[in-house]
Amino acid sequence: MVSRIIDRYVDEVTQQLPIGVRKAAERSLKDVIYEKLDDYTDGQRAVTRDVRAVLREMGTPDELADAYYKEIARRKKNKKRDAAQNLEEASSVVLGVSVMLVVLGLILLACGVTSNVFPILLGAVMALSVMLSKTFGSTIKSIDTTRRKMRESKAGYGDEEDFF
Repeated sequence: MVSRIIDRYVDEVTQQLPIGVRKAAERSLKDVIYEKLDDYTDGQRAVTRDVRAVLREMGTPDELADAYYKEIARRKKNKKRDAAQNLEEASSVVLGVSVMLVVLGLILLACGVTSNVFPILLGAVMALSVMLSKTFGSTIKSIDTTRRKMRESKAGYGDEEDFF
């Protein structure tokens, strides 16, 4: 009887989740429930009353599924923030390397070691591209967001050609 109650609860939760994560969520949720049940009963054999108390403590299946979606949204937000930080760090490194190329090229050119201006041009192009991306990056991002919203609103009116 105990396992049937747990199975029914887990089924109610997982039916609300995306198909691709249901099996993993089912295993994980059952592990958590049995662990909490073991703690609740201090290792004694669980009865129906114990299972119901543990499940009440965990919340309704709707609340648990909602918590799953909130956690996924939080992770996506953190992933985007981390990606933006990594991009900022990478652009700073590229800018530093490109400035070093320009300076090195000018020094080599001034000393007469070389007449090749390729390092200067390469560094200048890289520095210019980083500065332009930092200057206009937010503008491009807002334009992209606006276009995406327009496509989504068109899709809402039955214009399905944007999906193909």
